[in-house]
Amino acid sequence: MTGSVLPNHLPASMLADRIKRGETSALDLMNACLDRIAAREPDVRAWAFLDAERAREEARRADEHRASGGPLGALHGLPIGVKDVFDTADMPSEYGSETLRGRRPNADADAVAALRRAGAIIVGKTATSEFGMYHPSPTRNPQDLSRSPGVSSAGSAAAVVDHMVPLALGTQHTASTTLPASFCGAFAFKPSLGFTSMAGSNVLVPRMAHLGLLARSIGDLCLFAGAFDPALAAVQPAASAPRLGVVKGPGWKLIDDNAGKAFETFIQSLPTATVEVELPLEFDHALDVTFGLLNAHLAYRFGSEPAETIRRYCTPLQRGIEAGHTISAASYLRFDARADRLVELASRMFIQHDALITLSAPGEATRLEDGPGSGVMSMPWSLCGLPTISLPLLRGDEGLPIGVQLIGARGRDRDLLRIAGWLENATRESADGADV
Repeated sequence: MTGSVLPNHLPASMLADRIKRGETSALDLMNACLDRIAAREPDVRAWAFLDAERAREEARRADEHRASGGPLGALHGLPIGVKDVFDTADMPSEYGSETLRGRRPNADADAVAALRRAGAIIVGKTATSEFGMYHPSPTRNPQDLSRSPGVSSAGSAAAVVDHMVPLALGTQHTASTTLPASFCGAFAFKPSLGFTSMAGSNVLVPRMAHLGLLARSIGDLCLFAGAFDPALAAVQPAASAPRLGVVKGPGWKLIDDNAGKAFETFIQSLPTATVEVELPLEFDHALDVTFGLLNAHLAYRFGSEPAETIRRYCTPLQRGIEAGHTISAASYLRFDARADRLVELASRMFIQHDALITLSAPGEATRLEDGPGSGVMSMPWSLCGLPTISLPLLRGDEGLPIGVQLIGARGRDRDLLRIAGWLENATRESADGADV
């Protein structure tokens, strides 16, 4: 059934099983991925660093290890892209900044080490905007090269959607995984704050530093997450309809009319009752709090660099540093206290709802000349440290994907993955029924 399908087009979960059974070799899969990269990279520009021969050699070793009967990790032999804001001991780690050209860390980031322990093969470093800022990266949207791929995890999202790799690692402080997933058409999981160590990565604001996982299905996200928490690898879709609360949030005023209509139609089509949730008034300040904390930390981390270095930074980083210098200690503490209050209020929303649902982005991918898009639909949930999942379930007027975002209670990542599996299945069944 899968004989005529190129290996790099198969689901990660299927590939993992086939490699373990010896039905697909890690080398054949790697060659298919590298062939796709060679064909598409000049246009998509998803990679900051790639070493094809090293990747092939690691795939050969993975096949030899399997043949010897050695123990196999959950991701054994799977090619994975890693956003270039994670340290890698065997590859450059430049955080998208020309000020760090040639930087070579001595050790892997903790998240990268976890992937290697699970048997993953790091193909290379995916492109990112400078230090993860709201600035265009070199990457182009594989769905339409004239469109933005989103913000800083864009290289990872594009590589997955374009079948260059089955899985890719990203990060998120505000919207860096959710927005690229929506624009490019990937499935994305931003776990709860503290899901895994972020040591060895580009942490801008500790209370908002999240891992980002990108894949092509919920099942593949579960497999991916299992490298960090084995209990998540075998999560199954919820058997019964969840209690969903529809939220709009402070960024809804930026929603494109067509995206808003598509979302309303989608909600009405769901085989479960939904309730519109009115957010507490304090959430009106969520975006200001997010940017206040971010700018303060930017000034603290980068503001003491030499003037000639700061002048080389991208404009958003320069502006953030400048704004951060105007924030007093008292103002910072007020931002932090407001963030604590929002965390408390957010936790109460899951007493009557299993998950919240909203859009992942204000609309389809923006045109390149209009910038990398807005992350306002994700910022409140990142600020609160909540787990979120983006599913590419909608299409805009231009035929480009728009993500639907599920939000779960902090620490209940397993439950959110189960609900996302239910939503993926329910949407597929609805579409199949419509086709009939």
